[in-house]
Amino acid sequence: MTTKFRAMFIVMVLTAVFSLVILSAQSQAGDDDEDIKAAKAVQVTLKKMGESFKKGEKAEAKKTAVEAVKKIEETKHIMMAFRQRNKGGMGVGEKAGTNPAKDCIETTLRDLARDVPAGVAKQAEALETTGYWIAALGEMSIAKGWPKDQGKKTKKAWTAYSEEMREAGIEFAKAAAAKGGQEIKKAAGKVNSACNNCHSIFKD
Repeated sequence: MTTKFRAMFIVMVLTAVFSLVILSAQSQAGDDDEDIKAAKAVQVTLKKMGESFKKGEKAEAKKTAVEAVKKIEETKHIMMAFRQRNKGGMGVGEKAGTNPAKDCIETTLRDLARDVPAGVAKQAEALETTGYWIAALGEMSIAKGWPKDQGKKTKKAWTAYSEEMREAGIEFAKAAAAKGGQEIKKAAGKVNSACNNCHSIFKD
């Protein structure tokens, strides 16, 4: 093989590999865009349910969830609500935060369970709203259910953990409304515990 031919062959191989990488990335980006679109549609319903929970209308929230899950193909489109707002999640409260990395339900709960900042009262409204969203997420997870028993991954366990999340979300919302630092910390810990307990079994 001549040097010139070898060089041409290497260029052709590299070009082919590069093209495959680009196509793969574009495909993944397209799939992710579809997931985000589906998740955002679910989040509209979660917000509606959150309002019902805030009013104490649990039966209405349940009714909304039962109807909504008929159109939800994948459970992950419900759970994506915990992501950062700029990555398809709901974020904390209605208004976007100044720090995208912190505008995330999962991150906020983790941080509050460790320590509650002195100015937490300023976030009370956003945290209360988020708490009711978490309750809504739990209710929707119950309605969606687990498809079939697989070892420890049972329908009963899924429902129990989802109920735990729903109740912890309501408790967190009420603690935020009362603006009690230690109460918020305790309630955030309960939501975290509910999530971690569930993830310990339902890892996928």
